[in-house]
Amino acid sequence: MTNHQTPYQVEFLEGEDNVYFFFTKFKVGYIVKFKPSFYVLDAAPVIADNVYELVIARIEKPEGPIPPDEQILYTIAAIAEDFFKKEQNIAIYVCDDSDGKGKARKRKFDGWFVYLNFEGRGFMKIDQGFREADGFSYSASLIFKSENPMKVQIITALDDLAAKYNQAK
Repeated sequence: MTNHQTPYQVEFLEGEDNVYFFFTKFKVGYIVKFKPSFYVLDAAPVIADNVYELVIARIEKPEGPIPPDEQILYTIAAIAEDFFKKEQNIAIYVCDDSDGKGKARKRKFDGWFVYLNFEGRGFMKIDQGFREADGFSYSASLIFKSENPMKVQIITALDDLAAKYNQAK
């Protein structure tokens, strides 16, 4: 990935988790990683071996309030574009709700997808909700290239997972 494509200087740390790292102008550090997650979908290896969990984490921030920074959005979008140069890649984004902020994360992620016109740029996003036996629920999104020749099988694998997971317990 070349940094002229991003508002912020991005460092690709390589390795198994496909880690990207950047600092904002406000000295906030972020990592974006695509962690291999072949076990998520009960699918043929041609699909499962290309599933990666998308993790966006703030790892460093200065004291005090931080102003909104739209450049983060554009930097993460450029990182995603770089990751999806391999057209078979599939990213799953799980909106963790352990801190009660899962719905806000989902709204922000969905908003980014629309605002940046990822659909118009050749991407698909399939959303699904999951319920734990204890009543805890969360949502997940699969993102992949629209031209992926396995897209029907990918969608079916996510639907099958949700059907199994959401059965009455």
